[in-house]
Amino acid sequence: MPIDTPISELVRQLSRIGLRPDERLVQRILEHGPAARAALLELAINTDALHTELPAALGPLHALRLLGELPDVELIVPLLGRLPIPITSDEDVPAQLYATEILQIIGRIGAPAVEPLWAYADDEANIPNVRSAAVATLAFVATHAPACRDTIIAESRRRLEHGGALPVTNGVATLLAELGDAPSYAAVMAAFRAGQIEKDQVAPATLRQVMLGGGRHDLSCVNHPLFERYDDHGPRMRGPNDPADDPLE
Repeated sequence: MPIDTPISELVRQLSRIGLRPDERLVQRILEHGPAARAALLELAINTDALHTELPAALGPLHALRLLGELPDVELIVPLLGRLPIPITSDEDVPAQLYATEILQIIGRIGAPAVEPLWAYADDEANIPNVRSAAVATLAFVATHAPACRDTIIAESRRRLEHGGALPVTNGVATLLAELGDAPSYAAVMAAFRAGQIEKDQVAPATLRQVMLGGGRHDLSCVNHPLFERYDDHGPRMRGPNDPADDPLE
């Protein structure tokens, strides 16, 4: 490939490469910096492609993961705007991985993401469940940028104390549970009793188990660099004795 290959063509390669990009392609894409971010975002938000044939179905996932190496607050709104990600079956592996990792990728933005995520959650024009997801994403932010943790918890407690829109308080309850903030347990249970948290959106028993059990144990996945994501999360080919029709797991 010529050395002056446009970034648009390099990113298009991600929809043709299969299970994982090679290190040389990744390096060439990331060398383009902000120009790469724009091209990667265009592919990453093409979530309809997740449900097409392989290898094109993996293109948005590759692009999403590469965006995690180019964090920027400008990614927050367009990525959240793709939620929820439809998952059609257990074999819908590209969509499952994408849905699992999209909030992690936003979390890799770190401290600069805190205010934009609260602002997204407070905007009534956004989908209620996605507003909740924006708040829950702060658990990944706090894990990736631990210096933000106390500030995020303090703001979450303040919002729970003063009430507010249900999508926000739903997200706050999830956030405090996933961070394992046991001192907030009594306040969260009181908020459930007061109707400030919707039981059909946030299950009290599950939240209690997570909060008092030390929090969500996979939050550290936000810190995985690119190729560690492929090693730990896949996608992988199924074993030769697996009778499933779908070739991925």
